[in-house]
Amino acid sequence: MQLWAQAPATLPSSTELSVRVVFASGRPAGPNINVEVLGALGGSVAIATTDTSGNVIFRRMDAGKYKLHVSGPGISTTDSPDFDMTDAGPRMNFTVQVKQEDESAQTGTVDPNVPKDARKEFEKAGDKMQSQDWSGAQPHLEKAIAIYPKFAMAYNNLGIVLLHLKQGETAIENFRKAVELDEKLPQANLYLGQFYYENKQFKDAEKFLQRASNGDPKNAQILLALANCELRNDENDQALNTAQKIHALPDHKKYTMAHVIAAQVYADKGDKQHALDEYHLFLKEDPGSPIAGQVKDAATNLETASK
Repeated sequence: MQLWAQAPATLPSSTELSVRVVFASGRPAGPNINVEVLGALGGSVAIATTDTSGNVIFRRMDAGKYKLHVSGPGISTTDSPDFDMTDAGPRMNFTVQVKQEDESAQTGTVDPNVPKDARKEFEKAGDKMQSQDWSGAQPHLEKAIAIYPKFAMAYNNLGIVLLHLKQGETAIENFRKAVELDEKLPQANLYLGQFYYENKQFKDAEKFLQRASNGDPKNAQILLALANCELRNDENDQALNTAQKIHALPDHKKYTMAHVIAAQVYADKGDKQHALDEYHLFLKEDPGSPIAGQVKDAATNLETASK
């Protein structure tokens, strides 16, 4: 399962997406808020950080359907509704309203020790990332780290830049360094979770996906990957609990594999009725799934065995 794309999309059109992040009062959320553009299938198209006015601009966006994933220090992680840029014209303005979060609950801490010069380089890199100039962003982030080697967010953003430059191994090294310095950084944990997940190192993946989920508890995509890790790590009770969290979310029908995971746990426990209930829910919510036939067979086998 790919949680997000590792390479930038090709963006040939001239449509510009301007995003403003605000609180309920209308006050700008401020700088260094991460805004990620997700495509129709959930893959990452672009990512950048807001300026001091809570604004960020993504240039040359393709026509299509997107949503925004907004996270950062001092705010609750927020997903925007889906929006369609097919007929957006030369420019589209979009506002995302977020809730302020208590300092103690932040998913990544603000380091007050970052020197001014390092912060300036970080902000210059942010400007380059906004315009998807990944090669231009890299040296500024490297300078920021050289000035302040404990700059966790700079390592995090350098990892993102290197992914877009198709330097995956070096990107992972930077994400590892980022979480060494600040284990609550949601993006670094998410990328590391995907890396280990795709390499079938489910024990390592679980640790990072759990951290990512702690920072973004209503993200069904992360929860599904986490539940699958827990199942593969023989942590059946945890897997069932995580799968049930998915079903309680508004967009749970996009992640019906949670029912298959729950059914497998129930079947292992010998609870055939609850396993059948989960299989039937899957078939009701996603009858056209490529694995619908396999699920029907599994349900039939359970029903036969219970007679």
